Amino acid sequence: MEARQPLGNGGPEASPAAGKLRVIAGKLLPFMLLYSNLKLLHILCAAASLMLFIVRGGSTVLLAKVLTAQIWKWLPPAVDTLLLAFGVWLAVLLQLNPLHVTWLGVKLLCVIGYIVLGVLAFRLRRPRWLKVGLFTAAILLFGFIASIAVLHDARGIFVLAG
Repeated sequence: MEARQPLGNGGPEASPAAGKLRVIAGKLLPFMLLYSNLKLLHILCAAASLMLFIVRGGSTVLLAKVLTAQIWKWLPPAVDTLLLAFGVWLAVLLQLNPLHVTWLGVKLLCVIGYIVLGVLAFRLRRPRWLKVGLFTAAILLFGFIASIAVLHDARGIFVLAG
C-alpha cells in the first residue's frame, strides 16, 4: 500500500487545491489592487471637492467676492466629474445596483440634493442669509453622504444614535 503524503507538501492531494488557490489569488489580487486604488481616488476626489466647495463658498457666500480666476471655472467641475466617474467605476466593479442596494441609492439621491443646494447657494440671486443657510446645509449634507459611504447604511450617522 502506497503512503499518502500530507496536504501542503506537494503531494498528489495538494496539487488540485494549490492550483485552485493560485487561480483565485491570481484573479483576486489584481481585483483588490484595483478596488483599493479606485476607493482611494474616490475618497481623495471627495476631499478635494469639499475643499473647493468650502473655498468657493467662503469667498462667494460669506465674503461676497466672486472668484474670477480661470481655474475656478474648470477645476471644481473636473474634480466632481472624476469623483462621479470613480464612484460609478466602483459600483460597476462591485456589481452594486443603487435600485437594490439601499445605502447607495440614498447616497446618490443625497448627492443630487447636494448639487441643488450648491446651485441655489452660488448661482441664484438670494439674500445673503439664505445663501449662508444653503451653503451650510450643503456642507452638512456632504457630511451625511460621507457617513452613508463609510457605514454602508442609508441612515448614515444617525444609525449610531440607536
